Amino acid sequence: MSNIDNLENLYNSELKPRLSALNNQRVAIINKIKKFSLYSIAPIIVSIFISIKIHNPIPTIITIVMSALISFFKINPLWKEYYKQFKEQVIREIIQFINNDLSYHPSDKMSQSKFTKCGIYQTGIDRYRGDDYVEGKIDSTHIEFSEIHAEYKTTTVDSKGRTQTHWYTIFKGLLFSADFNKNFNTKTYVLTDSAEKMFGFLGTKLQKMNKSRGELIKLENLEFESEFVVYSTDQIESRYILSPSLMEKILSFKKQTRKNIQLSFVDSRLFVTVPYGKDLFEPKLFGDIVNFTHIQEYYADLSLVIDLIETLNLNTRIWTKK
Repeated sequence: MSNIDNLENLYNSELKPRLSALNNQRVAIINKIKKFSLYSIAPIIVSIFISIKIHNPIPTIITIVMSALISFFKINPLWKEYYKQFKEQVIREIIQFINNDLSYHPSDKMSQSKFTKCGIYQTGIDRYRGDDYVEGKIDSTHIEFSEIHAEYKTTTVDSKGRTQTHWYTIFKGLLFSADFNKNFNTKTYVLTDSAEKMFGFLGTKLQKMNKSRGELIKLENLEFESEFVVYSTDQIESRYILSPSLMEKILSFKKQTRKNIQLSFVDSRLFVTVPYGKDLFEPKLFGDIVNFTHIQEYYADLSLVIDLIETLNLNTRIWTKK
């Protein structure tokens, strides 16, 4: 029986009844939103009329703010409970289905120090958030991953002296770390090759000028070279890490994910970033959640990083790695 068949059996026997109960909570939240929206219409209309009469927008502003605050404080506890139960009853069950040796912490994340340590992104971080932390061992390989959203900010002052803060995403997606199957002391970075694709020979020149992560490493795999640019603090050891077999497997994983994955090898650990534009593993508020297709999507996203162990053959312990 295939994994999808087993997943469907799990859905029908365990998840569907839970989702039906959760769906009732979801519908109750939507009904509350509708009710408070209706209750707010009359006061807002009256406040608009008063504001027009006295030529002052303050009554309307106060009414809208008060309506929003009342709605928030009434609805937020319901949403938080629905959110918590979904994570515990659905996402945890899917993770255990994938591998029973993994532990799941819905509100935790991989630390900012680990994100910084991986060295894939060098922009200073002003805000760092995340959730859905998964950790454990698959055979002899320790892994951990979570959703991460790292941002930086800029502050500007306009001609009237007003300060404006703008937030920009450094990375949003899954940060994955695993114990690598080889010992090494160097730092090696496998990054998306955008410069050479855009500027050709000039792009290579620009890459060589970038010394922040070590020296540019040119490898024999032409397809790998066209997709990635590699920097390392040690030419020899970087080739020891990036064997021809591993380069093929990284290419395979990139094709499988269809995303601009980036990797680093630091302190005998592998780090991988998989960018996503959406929040993963989150409960839906609008639209029926009792749907096997949604479960398949959660399963596919979770399996993606866990399957990396097998794809890159990280459980094979060679040389001095035990």
